[in-house]
Amino acid sequence: MNIIIAGAGTVGYLLSQSLSIKHNVIVIDKDIKKLERLDDEIDIFVIKGDIEDPKTYKDLPIDRADLFIAVADSDEANLLSTLVAEDVVDIGKKIVRLKNDGFVKSHVLKKLSIDYAIFPDILTARRIKSLLAFPKANNVKAFHQSKHKLISIKVERKDCIDYRVSDIRDSDVRVIGIERDKRLFTPNLDDKITNGDLVYLYGNVKKIEELSFKLDEVMPSVIKRVVIFGANTQAQKIALALLTKDIEIKIIEKDRALCQEASALLGEKVMVINSAYEDHKLFEDEGIKYADMVIAGGHNDEKNIVKCVEAKEYGIPKVVAINNDKSYYNLMHKMGLVVVRGSKASANFEILEKISSSSIVTQRHYCGGMGVLFMRKIYPNSQLIDKSIRYKKIKGVKVLLTRDEEIFDISDVKSFQQGDIIIVSGDIAKKEEMRRWIYSL
Repeated sequence: MNIIIAGAGTVGYLLSQSLSIKHNVIVIDKDIKKLERLDDEIDIFVIKGDIEDPKTYKDLPIDRADLFIAVADSDEANLLSTLVAEDVVDIGKKIVRLKNDGFVKSHVLKKLSIDYAIFPDILTARRIKSLLAFPKANNVKAFHQSKHKLISIKVERKDCIDYRVSDIRDSDVRVIGIERDKRLFTPNLDDKITNGDLVYLYGNVKKIEELSFKLDEVMPSVIKRVVIFGANTQAQKIALALLTKDIEIKIIEKDRALCQEASALLGEKVMVINSAYEDHKLFEDEGIKYADMVIAGGHNDEKNIVKCVEAKEYGIPKVVAINNDKSYYNLMHKMGLVVVRGSKASANFEILEKISSSSIVTQRHYCGGMGVLFMRKIYPNSQLIDKSIRYKKIKGVKVLLTRDEEIFDISDVKSFQQGDIIIVSGDIAKKEEMRRWIYSL
């Protein structure tokens, strides 16, 4: 495909890295330094220009783009660029990243014929909110085709008794991956599950919740008190999402203007504390040490890590770090933190998943992008109904089939039936092999 990316910031760079492997990518930005970095490191075509100026698009080496992706820092620039570009170039689909969630219910997106609008701060807030329903989880992923979820649990047992993968394999839940020592792998039935492992469980939510109490004895069983460090837009959206739950929320922020902004948005239900929160006494003075969950919600990963270290020193059971820079992901995990994608990482993965998914196949990333999962449902009138299943095993890839909410290995099923859901998961390095198989059914 021919793909135009408007904006060469962090999200534009990450998208270029991934999409340039299989597609022709053109990146437009006014910042020559950002473009030079892209040009030096990635095999793409770069153009210096204003994404809101029609003249910029007249210099393109193509007259049709299959995708136009606007990910500049300005909502106005992103929206206007879709109109301006379409007036000069024939565009297939348009994707925009937006900060202002006022556009969620607005008719503007429809009027501009925008196919997908990504709201990264809302995505991050929803991920945090899902942790309240599953207090012992590190991450929760839902799928529109299935009631089953993909939930990661960190193994932290005081008795250090090892489980085997076979111990938690039944018709309700399966282990599809284990992250250990910065490496994700698809386990065999006889593999041990040890302390420190991050185990990815796919299946029935209630069953996974039961297992979480066996695998983890450190995380809280209920979350009632939450502290958020930071009052930026992202942190405010997180607090807003948590307001629907019956919990006590405190926000700590040193910028008075941001405090006032957060107070105006969140009202009296959230206590906003203006403090230069580098002071260690804050945990004592404001009762933060009694929190069930602390969230470091800043845009600087190093500062987020420092706050998380302080929280862990006080014995706070669930400590969450917002991850903005992928290079800090493994460090955060190694420190025993719950890692949640920040707005830029959320935008990147959400856009990639939108591009790679179709009306019949959904693609999702997990384990910080080290793993990928494809899901396909057999709908009425599908040509796959009653078709024999032929699967050539791919090393390091797990293939499951759910039928009437029961989970089977693909090798145990002879043919497809209406309502079946096929799940293929494994290391990101196997992505193309997995994609080819599930689309070729």
